[in-house]
Amino acid sequence: MAFNKPKIGMLPHDRYVADIEWINEHLNNLNEEERIKICTAYSNVFREASKKELTDHKKENAGRFAANTRLRLFMKKRSAVFNK
Repeated sequence: MAFNKPKIGMLPHDRYVADIEWINEHLNNLNEEERIKICTAYSNVFREASKKELTDHKKENAGRFAANTRLRLFMKKRSAVFNK
């Protein structure tokens, strides 16, 4: 039996390439309008955290950490609201 990967939908413009599948898994259950808002916010957080990091080789990781943390917390809160 073959496992079918979920289709990759819209993703944040600014992101860490290795996180594509993880991001997509979290965004899979959102409608298109929600997904656009979350992708925009994710990109903004990623970009801002990257800018704040002074060391060049740490910029991408700073953006990744901040954006993924925000997405994880948002989805946790969203899940709590819908699973009441």
